[in-house]
Amino acid sequence: MLTVYKNVEELLRELTSADNPYHQTHLKRYGRTLSVLLDEQPTEGKLLEIGTSHIIPIALKELVPNLQVHVTDYDLNKPIKGTLTITNGERVRKVPVYRLNVETTAFPVEDETFDYVLCSEVIEHMEQDPMFMMAEINRVMKPGGTLILTTPNVTSARGITEVLHNREPYFYMQYRKAGTLDRHNYEYSLSSISQVMKASGFTGTGWTEDTFSLQDERDVFRLRAMGYPLAHVGDNIFCVAEKTGPVVNRYPPAIYVD
Repeated sequence: MLTVYKNVEELLRELTSADNPYHQTHLKRYGRTLSVLLDEQPTEGKLLEIGTSHIIPIALKELVPNLQVHVTDYDLNKPIKGTLTITNGERVRKVPVYRLNVETTAFPVEDETFDYVLCSEVIEHMEQDPMFMMAEINRVMKPGGTLILTTPNVTSARGITEVLHNREPYFYMQYRKAGTLDRHNYEYSLSSISQVMKASGFTGTGWTEDTFSLQDERDVFRLRAMGYPLAHVGDNIFCVAEKTGPVVNRYPPAIYVD
């Protein structure tokens, strides 16, 4: 699960820009996400990337050329189904695109279409009903298909330290001056996201690791020495799970109040 692919790292250096703050913040996460996907040995089939990064489809064109990649996008001013042309320097890839709000609109594809679904840094942005998206992921995935989901960890070492100093533990909850909704609406722990995955009909494993920054864990070490069983304090959560059945609970109590 912790394989690191040198060719992935080299490729991402070419695909990301040193002048792009988002690229630099997420560079390690891109690499780890691709490495986790490659550990599943996806030589062919269909993959859906929800909320496309524009980086992953280009990278997969070189890393797994026989894997068909589809994406979602939020440009609701264009037709719901179409083709998206992704360019990165001289690299170009055209992929099927579904333009929709993923927590209110069903994916315009048939049941059991995809072998893999990649949902990276998306679920924390859901405003009303993240299980709508999770139920749709279940519907469009083949039995035995693989879901790879990542999301920031609200109970990271950094978050624990923030709480101990009377500050909010959140990763990215701040409002934007422009009034946009580009912020996190719900930040998960490994416990809560694992319950969401189970409720969604998926069985697998989850873990945390640092992909955004090297954390100061001194407060975590002190608390452990006092007997607190702190675990899973990496700043990002990774889940790899297999579709083992239909949705079990449309409104899991881990994240829904009623």
